[in-house]
Order: sequence, then structure tokens, then C-alpha cells
Amino acid sequence: MFNLAARTLSGPDGELIPDRRVAEMLERCGYGDVAGHLYEQNDDPALLRRTGSDDRIDQTWVSGPLAPALRSYRLLDTPPGASDHHGIPATLDTDLVDTTNLWNYR
Repeated sequence: MFNLAARTLSGPDGELIPDRRVAEMLERCGYGDVAGHLYEQNDDPALLRRTGSDDRIDQTWVSGPLAPALRSYRLLDTPPGASDHHGIPATLDTDLVDTTNLWNYR
């Protein structure tokens, strides 16, 4: 029950729908979803595969200046049963970090 309470909202007809408010706030504040960013570049649907029963609950986000440096991302799901979450290695090419867009502490 905790997972349902923590990760879903009640829809208009009482159905449970994923709660994406945290992701929406991260995006609004200039962060980027690593899988989404790379999907836009590569059109590879495997990048957006579900990591839970109804959504991508395991995600990695980076600040706007780091997004251009993203090179790869994948899900680790072996050995089976090792965790109820996926590992997510992402690779950055630090030479491509947008150093003209450095963030001040907010």
C-alpha cells in the first residue's frame, strides 16, 4: 500500500494514476530527464521502458548545463532479484558540459 500512496494520485474516476509532480517540478526548474533527453536524440524506445508496473520509477536527472554532455544511459536489471530497483549508469563527456550556463545557488 505504501507504494500506491507514495507514487499515485486518484484520477477523475477514482482510478490510480502515476504521480508525476516531482518530475514536473524538476523539469520546470531546468533539470532534464536523462532517458528522455537521449530518447529525443536517438528515438530508441528502450530508453523509456518501464521500471515499475506502470511507469518509469527509476530515473536519473541532470542540470541543464550537463544535458549536452550526455552520451549514454542504460538500465541494470541483473542479477534477477538483486533489488526492487534498477541501477542506472549514465555517461557524460565532460568536454561537452555547457560552461556558459553555470547555475548560481538558488
